Amino acid sequence: MKLAEARGKDPQRVVRDFLIDRRSLNPLWEDVVTMGANAAKPIVENMDPKSIGMLIVGTESSVDFGKPISTNIASSLGLASNIRNYETKHACYSGIAAVDAAVNWLASGFNDNRKALVISSDFSREHLKTKEEFVMGGAAAAVLISDTPKLLEFEPGNKGTWTADIYDTFRPSAREEVGNNELSLYAYMDALEGSWEDYVCRTEGKIDFDRDHQWLCYHTPFPGIAFQAHRTLCNINASRKKAEVIEDFENRVVPTLKFSRHLGSTYSSSNLVGLAALLSGDSKTIGGDRIGFYAYGSGAIGEFWSSKLCDGAQNKMREMGIQSELDARMDISVEEYENIELSRSQTVELSDFQPDRGFPEGLWESAYKGKRLLTLEKVENHVRTYAWS
Repeated sequence: MKLAEARGKDPQRVVRDFLIDRRSLNPLWEDVVTMGANAAKPIVENMDPKSIGMLIVGTESSVDFGKPISTNIASSLGLASNIRNYETKHACYSGIAAVDAAVNWLASGFNDNRKALVISSDFSREHLKTKEEFVMGGAAAAVLISDTPKLLEFEPGNKGTWTADIYDTFRPSAREEVGNNELSLYAYMDALEGSWEDYVCRTEGKIDFDRDHQWLCYHTPFPGIAFQAHRTLCNINASRKKAEVIEDFENRVVPTLKFSRHLGSTYSSSNLVGLAALLSGDSKTIGGDRIGFYAYGSGAIGEFWSSKLCDGAQNKMREMGIQSELDARMDISVEEYENIELSRSQTVELSDFQPDRGFPEGLWESAYKGKRLLTLEKVENHVRTYAWS
């Protein structure tokens, strides 16, 4: 990693400790609105807008404290004007909170045969020359939730939750992302144990940790934490040797980390990115496979939930070509990275701002121009204007 070398760190140790190979970075003409809309565009562009009755966007990185970004995204995507829409916020749990709300809406029967579009979208703030900067990043994910699933069938009753009032990591302003790493790690593990115990209590039948779920997808502020999480649950359920934990981790968890190792922190999209990685990879999945998900949000909440893969899910996911999109990203220098991060910190709260399409050099022409991607055009008196490239 060029960044590790520039900071005087051993690149191989950074990779080994964090289980990360690359991280993502947005140009200044991207924000959570553009990321979310661009994630959802392939889903909705060939759909009847009236078939979508609800839009929920989960984010801890919103561009406004009052106006929800769901309104920006609904407008940009051309969704129907009578769509119910709002934003959810609970740190990295925001995306799964949105999924929960959508699933419950469909389960209520009040959806009138309409579908719910759920989007999660986040990116990190400036952390230059800190130990956290290697795992910062961002991602957006979009899912269409309906009565006729194609990828994942939810098990609404199979869920456990745990919460507490903790200041582990938080964002007191649009520029700052602060916290206590040690406290955050303890909170993450406390929430994992607490939500798993609640899951066991609430789930009908005897729980078999080793056999109930063919795959396990943990929240990944950085991919390396997934091993610590898996070791925790393994030892809660049965004492075992480290080699046994590693083998089980490699079999059931590592396939869900394929994308996060190249994105960095995926925030509210973490569980959805893990699902996409599993279904885009080489691991053989079959319809009926059960996946155990652990979602976490600082502040704090943990939720362990369960779902089943649908027949043909892997083929449908592979058709999306996510890996090729990741491979097409542009590498930049450490100096360019630092300039982007510093520029974002200086401009993120400005009332008037127009992003420079010329920096980094060549990115707009190669990855955006003529590609019909939503971008931030300008901010004028705090009003944000977006346009398709």
